[in-house]
Amino acid sequence: GSKEVLELGIPAVLERRLPAREVLFDVKETEILIQDKTSSKGLLRYPYPEISCVGRRLGSSNLFAFCVLVSPESLEGSTFDCLVFESTSEQECEEIVERIAAGFKHTEWFV
Repeated sequence: GSKEVLELGIPAVLERRLPAREVLFDVKETEILIQDKTSSKGLLRYPYPEISCVGRRLGSSNLFAFCVLVSPESLEGSTFDCLVFESTSEQECEEIVERIAAGFKHTEWFV
């Protein structure tokens, strides 16, 4: 769940070669909303307290990812999903990561 996990998580997701999907990524004040670009159907919603980390992988200027808790601590420990996205530019990628990081600050007292 820490930021260091992204260095392993991003390549692991990319190696699965799942089909890409165009989405609308909306960074709100207290949550992230992800919609299908074509139909505008809501796909995912993550309040910031459910996100364990966000960041970019060095050498991949348009890729960013965040991890979310899938199962709370069990005997084996907590498990997380790593969601990887590709933005249209390095600048957009950086802005999204910064906005999500700011969202952590805004919601840290809600937990």
